[in-house]
Amino acid sequence: MTRSLTFLSWLRTRRAMGRSARGLAAGRSHLWRSLQAALAKTPALAACAGQPLARFAITDPAQMRGDYGAWNSVKLSQAELCALADTAEHGETAQVDSAISAGWSSGSGGGARGLFAASPAERADYIGQSLARLLPARALLSRQRLALHLRASNALYEETQGGRFAFAHFPLEAQPSETLERLQDFAPTILIAPPHRLLAFARAGGTMPSLRHLFCGSEPISPAETRFLAAHFGIRPRSIYQATEGFLGAECEHGHLHLNDHALEIELEPVPGTQGFRPIITDLRRTTQPIVRVRGDDFLELDPHPCACGYAGRGIRPPQGRVNDIWRFGDRAVTPADVVRALDPILGAQQDWQALATREEVTVRVSPHCSNALGDQAVAALRGLADRPVDLVRDLSSWAGPKRRRVVWTNG
Repeated sequence: MTRSLTFLSWLRTRRAMGRSARGLAAGRSHLWRSLQAALAKTPALAACAGQPLARFAITDPAQMRGDYGAWNSVKLSQAELCALADTAEHGETAQVDSAISAGWSSGSGGGARGLFAASPAERADYIGQSLARLLPARALLSRQRLALHLRASNALYEETQGGRFAFAHFPLEAQPSETLERLQDFAPTILIAPPHRLLAFARAGGTMPSLRHLFCGSEPISPAETRFLAAHFGIRPRSIYQATEGFLGAECEHGHLHLNDHALEIELEPVPGTQGFRPIITDLRRTTQPIVRVRGDDFLELDPHPCACGYAGRGIRPPQGRVNDIWRFGDRAVTPADVVRALDPILGAQQDWQALATREEVTVRVSPHCSNALGDQAVAALRGLADRPVDLVRDLSSWAGPKRRRVVWTNG
């Protein structure tokens, strides 16, 4: 049953990937109409069910975190959902009598974690969409070994197990050297991991000759890092854009990151003082935990370059940070993408760094082995960008996980 639903989702997604932008919009309208029954059963959204999307209020994720019981259509309470997520995180079976699975996100750069819940059909749909968006059809004809190297596993990924797929989760808590050894023993053909761990493997000289498909997610990756990893592993890493609010986008084989406009209504809210946007997310296929006009915190830039892959989903540049980490000096804004564009050509993929700013000054943190010449160039680049004094600190020991947060703004 699950495999048939996965196949139907894969087929539906592949067909959508061949539609025009107008065809994708028509499909979204149909999905919105079909979603209304679930919205009517969701306490936080029921009052607006049956109305146009624009009539629904825009919601910040913190509102959902306050009471997930009001944000699901299957009458599960906040306590029940948290119990499901907690037990799933530890690989245990929850006492809640439900076919619904739940899990915790890996958390934002500020540490707040979101909860997601899904039914078996939604999990099958997620897998089908992911396979269609990430892998060429020919890859499904071969046996694949999928390695997931993220903070925690969950049923969304584990259900790829079986048939032509073998699955293994490698938690981030383990040391990079230990994980690399286990990965080499598993010999994955597909690897999904955060960029900072891929960089650690590459810098240590680790190789995985079995790899055929390499994906990065959970945190930003810069152009220099992409080039370095591609040269080391012989495969260009492709970005997966995912959040608690849904599977938002994926990078195609031509190197363009496309929003998943076949299954989500993503409104782009202009960010004052910039040419960029933040996403307002509506997932048109999730019914257990409807996501309707939830405001994301990533800073997005549209990619104006046309793509030859054939998918009409809008192109964006890979997000480099969050709206709350835009540096604001009076009326002037310096975005995380601006900071990355300034430092990436200087520090490249071999140097770890973090740039922090207040209204008065900027600090760039680098690892102790960073040379004086590179440090001086980084300071000069940020001084020109921010027009503020810049301090250089050779210490990254306070840089906490689980995600890299390379550009930071402190409104103090």
